[in-house]
Amino acid sequence: MLTVTFCEFIYPAPEDDEEDYCPEGEGSSFGETVGFRELVRLMRDYPMPSCSPASGEPFEWLNAESQQDYETGDYTECSLHYARENPARNAKYWRKAMLAAGIIK
Repeated sequence: MLTVTFCEFIYPAPEDDEEDYCPEGEGSSFGETVGFRELVRLMRDYPMPSCSPASGEPFEWLNAESQQDYETGDYTECSLHYARENPARNAKYWRKAMLAAGIIK
């Protein structure tokens, strides 16, 4: 079992074509313990690594596609992180799951 952290940030829509649009997002996060198969499935839902090329290190996280709420115009960005409370011996499973999900080769 591996603990992962889900982070979600919601950014308000820009007002009247602001040129220097840099909003402060509202964030939340929570942890969840998953098995290896579930981790691979989650990684397929979060296909964009935080760096290029990704190497599968525990400090790399995965991002999902940004989603816009068409009613409010707010943007939501979600990411999947390796939780630091995992024992050091579990770090190898993060890389193996990235390989199995096709994120790294």
